[in-house]
Amino acid sequence: MKPPGVFYEDWERPVGSDNEVMSKIATAFGPESGEARTMQLLLDYRRIYGPNIPLGAAGHLDLILEDTSLATDLAESMGSAQTEARDTLHSLHAQGLLLIADDGSLWTTAPPGTPLSATDDQWTFVEKKADAPVD
Repeated sequence: MKPPGVFYEDWERPVGSDNEVMSKIATAFGPESGEARTMQLLLDYRRIYGPNIPLGAAGHLDLILEDTSLATDLAESMGSAQTEARDTLHSLHAQGLLLIADDGSLWTTAPPGTPLSATDDQWTFVEKKADAPVD
């Protein structure tokens, strides 16, 4: 969908099955290494975003969720665990219904080609849901 902004310039695409990728990383760096933790996060993102992961935006969304009560509030309203709420917010992000603006804030959006998108078929930022993380 080519979302706009600086947080959508860096895309990753891990190649291979989860087991293949983790085996290569474990062999090269060790199964408990920082590289292994990072790759596990990328594979978690791949489960939600599909093969192409907006690395900067997905990571920044996690920072927002750590810095705000969004995931906690959603978990309470859904009657679910916070991890499930986090996955739900990432899923909305993957669908283009949430985007990170250039200033690092989180917005609900209307993707191009949808009924609420701008008339020039551009992304529409509808409502700010969270400011950028403090740090």
